[in-house]
Amino acid sequence: MKNKILLFTSLLAGCVLFFAACKKVADSDSFAQATSIPYIAIQYLQSAYVYGQGQSTLYSDIPDVVAIAVDSVVGFEGGYGGKTGMDSIKILKTDILGFSDTSSIGGSSISFEKFNKSNFKASLGANIVIAGPIANPGPTALEGTYVRTSNMVEIELTKVFDGVYVIDNPGGAGVEPFPYLLYNYKSSTGMDSLAFPIQPNPCGGGLQLVGPSASPAMSSATYTAQFPPKITSLSPVTLSWKVYEFPSASKTSANTGAALCQWGLGVRTFIKQ
Repeated sequence: MKNKILLFTSLLAGCVLFFAACKKVADSDSFAQATSIPYIAIQYLQSAYVYGQGQSTLYSDIPDVVAIAVDSVVGFEGGYGGKTGMDSIKILKTDILGFSDTSSIGGSSISFEKFNKSNFKASLGANIVIAGPIANPGPTALEGTYVRTSNMVEIELTKVFDGVYVIDNPGGAGVEPFPYLLYNYKSSTGMDSLAFPIQPNPCGGGLQLVGPSASPAMSSATYTAQFPPKITSLSPVTLSWKVYEFPSASKTSANTGAALCQWGLGVRTFIKQ
């Protein structure tokens, strides 16, 4: 009898488990689903835009199509082409998340994003810098085309205000243009005095032009105070500096003595054409 009760109890437990298993509904979230993270395949948006106060043409300068995003696994709603038939999508100027105040001096940013069908996003953005005039510009007009003496690469200095210039290839090499501000102040003796404060670079760190005699591994503030870039001749105008990169765009940031992003540590000399 004892064995029969034990057998019956075991059968009953088995039936309960069987029916529980039969009635269990699989959680839909437990099924594997295709997912992926989209990427920016082509970018038409500049990494940065620099203007003088009151001179901004930012909205018209942004192209109608700022980028092409791609996802070949799940694609985009409204996408086109590729494996899924909707792999690619255009990110448009009208997709901007917020428009910067371009009337005030300082830095800001704009950004764009698109989500794929798995709700992962591709995003991009640009820095916006609004420069103001300076009260004591140096006597020499620096705007114009310059040639780097070592490789004959041309760079352009564009005037924003007297003594305030935009330079987009400070190393004079084959890299994507990225605008920075270069200043020419009048010194206490009435001469030209260049200044290039540390500024954000495309790699998320900082960049500063320093004098040709500067050594690496010092702070940005030290270079500003003791080793500014130089005008070495006025006939023709000749500019000379080193391009130093920093882990961050901070006055206290120290140069590492290495090429962190785009540039080497050598002296670069440019002659106005």
